[in-house]
Amino acid sequence: MKKQFKFGLLLMIISMAVLVFLCQYLLFIPLNFHSAAFLFELLVLAGIIYLFLAFKKMTDRKKGHNGILIYFPLTVLAAFLIACLIGTPYSGGLHNYKNQTKITESDFSIIPEFDSTQVQLVDKNTAQQLGDRVFGTLGSDEVSQYQIGEDWVQISLNGSLCRVTPIDFGGLLKYFATGTTPGYLIVDCNSGDAKLVRSEGMKYMKSAYFSHNLYRRLFFADPTAMYGDAKFELDDAGKPYWVTPVYEVTWVSKTRDIKGVAITDPVSGKTIYYNKADAPAWVDNIYPIRVLYTQFRQSKRYENGLFNWSKKGIVEFTDDYAYVQFDDHVHIYTGVTSVGKDESNVGFAYVDLRDGEITYIRRAGAEEYSARSSAEGAVQQYHYTAIFPSMVSVAGKPTYFMGLVDGANLIKNYAFVSYENYQSVATGATVKEAYQNYLKLIGGNEVKEDDTYTEKTVTVKEVQLIVKEGNTIVLIQDTSGNISFYDMSDSDFRASFLREGDILKVMMNSEGRIREFISITEAETE
Repeated sequence: MKKQFKFGLLLMIISMAVLVFLCQYLLFIPLNFHSAAFLFELLVLAGIIYLFLAFKKMTDRKKGHNGILIYFPLTVLAAFLIACLIGTPYSGGLHNYKNQTKITESDFSIIPEFDSTQVQLVDKNTAQQLGDRVFGTLGSDEVSQYQIGEDWVQISLNGSLCRVTPIDFGGLLKYFATGTTPGYLIVDCNSGDAKLVRSEGMKYMKSAYFSHNLYRRLFFADPTAMYGDAKFELDDAGKPYWVTPVYEVTWVSKTRDIKGVAITDPVSGKTIYYNKADAPAWVDNIYPIRVLYTQFRQSKRYENGLFNWSKKGIVEFTDDYAYVQFDDHVHIYTGVTSVGKDESNVGFAYVDLRDGEITYIRRAGAEEYSARSSAEGAVQQYHYTAIFPSMVSVAGKPTYFMGLVDGANLIKNYAFVSYENYQSVATGATVKEAYQNYLKLIGGNEVKEDDTYTEKTVTVKEVQLIVKEGNTIVLIQDTSGNISFYDMSDSDFRASFLREGDILKVMMNSEGRIREFISITEAETE
């Protein structure tokens, strides 16, 4: 019996060693007591030991005390419950939840006047469409070996917002056949220009296998580190790197923050760790967005104490975001709404993805989906879809800016929508045209007027009168969604009586100013 026990013990040890190796090799579970996955792995191993000892005890011919069958699982269960409790707000960890992120409340006046280079004119879906078109330039032989990565990471490259994604391996067999990938795709989010950039063969990829898999490479470099999702970024010279955040947590992933990043060369596999404050200036994505959402929600949840029955001050980010750029740092814009999920925002926030700082602006207004619906309604005849908007400053007023895309996810129009009155919307075929139309709509300062007038014919869809500096301005939206205007000080009073369906032949400049009505054909009445 003793020999059988020794053999069984040896077999169990070998089996556990194989199990641990497979778990670490396939799942990259960090050897860190702050990792919930690692604690679960230990729990499974403890369960295997318990079953083995329990089986031995039950088959032992000598009757004896069976305390191990009772006390061991109770001890493990108690340890598990204690681990779940430690670090929560209810066990002395409240300060960690309240102070886990830096939130600065500010006024909207800090936001600079709208500049199209600040915002993304191309979202991820559009970038994918543009990337598909240039992927074919690899050539027929290479296209079949690779696939476009799904990353499409937002970066700031030499002052321009861009989206970039690697060319990935197309599967295990193609990984064996090629060994490296040829480069990456990049899309300029302002101009929409897409290009394929060839670089030195990259082999340490998220899509690679065995020792070339990026996460496996990182794990065996430091098995105790808790890594986040790696982002594909470029330095200022266009050289690609993997930027992987490294977490620090209070206890078993209760509150999570970023302590640094591991930067990996996909060609050589060389990895250098930096504290987050010391990361190279070109690194844009240090903080994962889901971590920032969690930090803001938890900070506001416990800002006014543990037991906040009235839910005073409890707010959270809306469920989507857009990218903007300030001082060459990539930020996300997102709305802030009460936990009641009403139809308006109580404010909005800009979040720096490099240092994780949150700028919170308290200002009530329309939530993003209402603004999108308003913009789509202005061009409803085309069935365009509005992408998630950015918040920009136009004449000092908070304004939603967004692109309007067709069924192929290509931008066909642009829209500005007032944050405080989402029914005030202006559109245009170009950013400049939409911007000028919106300035006219809100009575802002106009840019220098184009003095070149050409004859145009438009069909009236909607007419609105506004007063600007004592003058009455007639705003005309045509059936194409464009907005033009006529200053009544020019004394053609027919403009006051325009209505839907009228066909106008006018002299108009590129900014939509009507100088003269050549003819007005009234709409037919029933």
